[in-house]
Amino acid sequence: MRNDARVVEVVAYDPAWSEQFKVEQRRLADALPTALSIEHIGSTSIPGLAAKPIIDILAVVPVVDVVVAALARLKQLGYVYRPLAFPEDSEHLFFVKDTAGKRSHHLHVFGVTSPAPEENRLFRAYIAANADAARRYEAAKRRAAELHPDSRAQYGAAKEEAFMQLLAEARLWGSSDGRQSAER
Repeated sequence: MRNDARVVEVVAYDPAWSEQFKVEQRRLADALPTALSIEHIGSTSIPGLAAKPIIDILAVVPVVDVVVAALARLKQLGYVYRPLAFPEDSEHLFFVKDTAGKRSHHLHVFGVTSPAPEENRLFRAYIAANADAARRYEAAKRRAAELHPDSRAQYGAAKEEAFMQLLAEARLWGSSDGRQSAER
């Protein structure tokens, strides 16, 4: 019997994603006691935005090697370390978690000196504050999921151009008065 379940599926926003993150945040706080922050990132963190139903979590730690040395705590929570996921960035650890046989969480752990956490925060804020950007990002994700329902890697590559364009816009927005106006 063949499994016809899609690996990549973009679904309508689910308000439960926020609570799912909060539950996981509490668990991770115990498993990562040196974490300076544990935040909900990615599309599931943006109210109203369609997304893959996978909770993306960002954790910032003083030293990533300490996390690698204590993988057992994360393993007990169901997280599997993927050391080759981001080989170009030694300050980026990546973990996946499946729940009931389906991917449910991605955990990105960064060292405190990495610029990536701030870029993730900026992107999240920009998409949340800009309806047109959110619409374009959602369209790119849906298109990529339709083209590549069986490959997370091809899905990611297919939406990369739109993501990079929106990130460039977010950087401009973040350095202008637009961000300050949206935060008031």
